[in-house]
Amino acid sequence: MQLKYIEHTEALTALYLKQFKHEPISITALPKSGSSRIYFRIQGIDEPVIGVFNADINENKAFFELTNHFASRELKVPKLFAISSNQQYYLLSDLGDTTLYSVLMACHLDNSEYKESIVSNFKSALIQLAKFQIEGSEGLDYSVCYPKNVFDRRSVMWDFNYFKYSFLKPVGAIFDEEMLENDFETFANYLLDDDTDCFQYRDFQSRNIMVKNNELYFIDYQGGRRGPCLYDVASFLYQAKAAIPQSQRDMLFDYYLDILSTKKKVNVEKLRERFPAFVLFRIIQTLGAYGYRGYFEGKTHFIQSIPPAIDNLSQVLKAKFPDLKIKYLVSVLENIVNIQKAKIEQTSRFEGLTIDITSFSLKNGYPNINPEHGGGFIFDCRSLLNPGRLVKYKVLTGLDAPVAEYLNERHEVDSFMNSAYEMILSAANNYISRGFKYLSVGFGCTGGQHRSVYCADRLAKMLEGIQGVRINVSHRELKDR
Repeated sequence: MQLKYIEHTEALTALYLKQFKHEPISITALPKSGSSRIYFRIQGIDEPVIGVFNADINENKAFFELTNHFASRELKVPKLFAISSNQQYYLLSDLGDTTLYSVLMACHLDNSEYKESIVSNFKSALIQLAKFQIEGSEGLDYSVCYPKNVFDRRSVMWDFNYFKYSFLKPVGAIFDEEMLENDFETFANYLLDDDTDCFQYRDFQSRNIMVKNNELYFIDYQGGRRGPCLYDVASFLYQAKAAIPQSQRDMLFDYYLDILSTKKKVNVEKLRERFPAFVLFRIIQTLGAYGYRGYFEGKTHFIQSIPPAIDNLSQVLKAKFPDLKIKYLVSVLENIVNIQKAKIEQTSRFEGLTIDITSFSLKNGYPNINPEHGGGFIFDCRSLLNPGRLVKYKVLTGLDAPVAEYLNERHEVDSFMNSAYEMILSAANNYISRGFKYLSVGFGCTGGQHRSVYCADRLAKMLEGIQGVRINVSHRELKDR
């Protein structure tokens, strides 16, 4: 990692020197975002600039072309100063650290609504969105867009499959694959029966809007393509953690339609009728992204975005979609809403410390951690004798009495469990005194069937009866047994 950091800073120093004719004073790595791009703040004798490394050259080329095109249309995008010869490094104007999202998180709602100053920012963002969609599309060579240059069937099905494999399956949803795919096809047909002669920003939301000197600037449009306008306004108004109240969403959607109507001849009533379907599709797409970034990559804020996204989904499903025949998909989504809400309610009713204990196979990666504190203990049980090597225990698990008795007789197992118990008990007492709500504990072994299951179950029994503590036990690899 240190070698990579040095490599990046050396490349950016050379690019900066070539562009500004003097070496930078400092180069500081910025916190990682949801993407794989790496950002640095470079301070010189004048204004700081942002240095970027991205190994995906095709994505970079799309960003360069779109940035130059939007700048020529006087849209509020960062200035592109320089590009390295290998097109993996580039320099941008520094738009600061304040996003519209951070502004929203710092403000208080009046009577469950955002203040007029915030609403003014929302309106400004929607004015700019209409400009991107209509003026930004004029003269744009869509062949530069990547990975797709148009919102087509393949784009839609990618998003549906992203949702299916990165969210539905990880949360344990039960569904008929054939029936679900049929509704995906029906939904895709509906979405594509729309005016696609706009620039679709693709990820138009408050995290991608910078606030500098009371003006809004826009980033992360490199995945844009030709497509319908409703997708972007749905992305903005229904961003999960922005939590715009429904009354203000309705007002802002009307405002957006008024602005759009001044730039392009549109059928306003048709857009109103079709909007709920695009909102539903966008929520499905974001749940897929939250699932992948959260469950698979372990990024906490994506996991934290799932409950508000489920709230959005619950509200949108009330629309019923009379012209959209996706009854089975809606039933699957309603079931997801009920399951997730039950989990949230169960958690919210308990005021003490919840200890989540999980057994797992190390071959299949570490278990997900609770997003609130993002930490805990992982114990490797592979140093213990493996009952699974014996034929008589092979088809059994650590929950079966013969396996438990076998491990109970081993002195090293007692020593291992007592040490783990002392560490966890000490942490639990500390967490309770500090008002923490969660502690994660994982036991891993080769197959996740014998030793790790036994240890997780035994620890749960050892911790039983501690006041102010609730124990949840799950055996990840036994779910399908």
